Amino acid sequence: MNQELIDCGLKGNLVRLYLGKNGEQWGDDWNDKPYEHNAERVYDKFIEKIADVSVNFEYDAVEPADFAEGDNSEWRREDFIKKKIHAFSIRNSENHSALLFYFGETLEDILKRMRNVAHNVYIPLEGGN
Repeated sequence: MNQELIDCGLKGNLVRLYLGKNGEQWGDDWNDKPYEHNAERVYDKFIEKIADVSVNFEYDAVEPADFAEGDNSEWRREDFIKKKIHAFSIRNSENHSALLFYFGETLEDILKRMRNVAHNVYIPLEGGN
């Protein structure tokens, strides 16, 4: 079974994909908004695999909170589960075009869509945590 995106973390141009089964996952304060100041990452018990993807220099890895008006977005982490908003995007820094990625997308589909913007993919052999 191909795991689905259930959470993510961004650090510079590195995207960490937490994979499992989308829909039932949860984390601390996932029902509070704004997610970027309240929600913790998904609980370990939901993680089946982790994949780290480095994005090419010409692109930016960003999340919805990066475009919020003021200091707070209007989103809860549970909104990501319901696909009301994308989890993260990869934007071309020159023309600002973007690839949007949502919870529930399979790792296989994410990597196919990122093939022209990803430099390296690391998936640990053992465990997900």
